[in-house]
Amino acid sequence: MSAPAEAAEGGKRLRLAAERRERMRARLLDTVLDLYQPGRDSAALVIDDVIRAAGVSRGTFYKYFASIEQAVDALGESLSSGMVADFRTLFAAHGDPAVQAIGGAAMTMLRAWHDPRWGGFTCRVDYVDYFARASALDMLVRDALRAARDAGQMRFVSLDVAVDLIVGMTVEARRRLIRSPHDPQAYIDEMLACTFTGLGMAPDVFARAAQSAWSRILEGAGQLQWWSTARAA
Repeated sequence: MSAPAEAAEGGKRLRLAAERRERMRARLLDTVLDLYQPGRDSAALVIDDVIRAAGVSRGTFYKYFASIEQAVDALGESLSSGMVADFRTLFAAHGDPAVQAIGGAAMTMLRAWHDPRWGGFTCRVDYVDYFARASALDMLVRDALRAARDAGQMRFVSLDVAVDLIVGMTVEARRRLIRSPHDPQAYIDEMLACTFTGLGMAPDVFARAAQSAWSRILEGAGQLQWWSTARAA
């Protein structure tokens, strides 16, 4: 075999090996996501639970993660990064901070309805603590609320209070939405209205911004990997 052919073959083997590693890592994280749901005793989750459910050896697990806690953090980072990317895709270019603030909250609740496993993981208390450490996601919420206040669209004093109210609201909403409420659209709309008018947004400003936020979400639904056409119907 010629040197160029050997190099190409070697590159192919490395690529395939990297793809296998990525698939295995994804498999382990997907198993953690299944096990880390409300109603399960995830506080007592141990490595044996994961390797048993994933059908892999202990050595395989340790090739990717040093502990359960590291795997949970990796899963949290992956899910947070995905939501940041989705938000930026739909709302980063939108110049209205009220639309951004409402759209981010709406999208977070909506995903729990479309993707209950994601909702189940992200509404757990320890993941909420992780959210507080995930600066990119936290800053998106803070920046949108600060900009809306500075633009005179919202009236509140403490940014921390506003952020905590939005985060707490979406956590409780996700818990309810994974249990499939009768009318999720009406539930989300009322939750948004109560929260944002409670933070000093005038009803007419809220109505216009909410309509625009929903339009952006529906127009970009095809770009959201978690969007379920069946649930949307």
